[in-house]
Amino acid sequence: MNTGAPGAASTRPPLVGLGMPVFNGARFLAATLESILAQTLTDFELVICDNASTDATGEICRHYAATDARIRHVRNAANLGAHPNYNRCFRLSRGRYFKWTPHDDVLAPDYLAHCVGALEANPRAVLCQSQLHFIDAQGATLGICGTDLHGAQAAGAAERFAAAVLRAHNSYDMQGVFRREALERSGLLGSFHGADRALVAGMTLLGPFLHVPLPLLQVRDHSGRYTRAMVDPRARASWHDTRLRSRWSFPTWRLYRTHVRQVLHAPLTSGERSRCLLALLAWWFANWNAARAAIDVVGAFAPEAVGFAQRLKQSFSPAPGIDRARARRKRSPGNPPTTGQET
Repeated sequence: MNTGAPGAASTRPPLVGLGMPVFNGARFLAATLESILAQTLTDFELVICDNASTDATGEICRHYAATDARIRHVRNAANLGAHPNYNRCFRLSRGRYFKWTPHDDVLAPDYLAHCVGALEANPRAVLCQSQLHFIDAQGATLGICGTDLHGAQAAGAAERFAAAVLRAHNSYDMQGVFRREALERSGLLGSFHGADRALVAGMTLLGPFLHVPLPLLQVRDHSGRYTRAMVDPRARASWHDTRLRSRWSFPTWRLYRTHVRQVLHAPLTSGERSRCLLALLAWWFANWNAARAAIDVVGAFAPEAVGFAQRLKQSFSPAPGIDRARARRKRSPGNPPTTGQET
């Protein structure tokens, strides 16, 4: 596998395209950029889409772009919202493989080498992700866990899709390395809460996932993260797409509708399509989905109900990943604070 080398900008597409959507990310941005530049696989290009930041983000990006020709900094004239900016990163990128890189996460030096190497060795696979090493705002370890998406490695599309829509998982496969031609067929990210889950499910219809059993991606868990800061449904809708600022959001219904469209349009046999549709019938009875759909409707009239329901659900069934690992440690206080293995 060609690891390439940093140097002058080239018209030859890189092996890997990285896309970094960012808005006011100055606090953690430099650490993330340093981890990207430290990759042992060096044949990559990083496109930073600055969503009209008002802090020092632009200054930091321009500094790094001036020192390494593999970095391109693009500033949006106005804030598009998160998901249109994610999609713009992809469309501006090049390369046989692609990864979205949040501005606050940190890559181990061998992250790209391991994930790209696995995809090169498995041409049917469409995505590869490592284990997740959760850290706090200061970089201290919170725990290590997998993506929880067991079954996505299966040979059959229906089995993979059922795993994605029926199992509780943390959707961090979306932050893995994609085979570009497969991601192009996915439709990318919609503008609603849960669009990451929709994308992951859609990718399972196109091929199996790969998981590297090493904690190579550091995920920074801090109070400014979307999952911590956004509860009000209208604020969530606006965060995803600023055009939705004044609209009611029914994200669970949109997620289900997206899943149905994915199954109807995917290149499946009639038997696979039928099994996928059966999985979508079972979807209503999995992972609190029927309750989420009801809360969507209630939240249109009483937005505060969404936050209450989220706290209630979290107390009974913590989200997969670091929240669930933390809950397990609370029930077993003898466990050391820097563990939390969950696969």
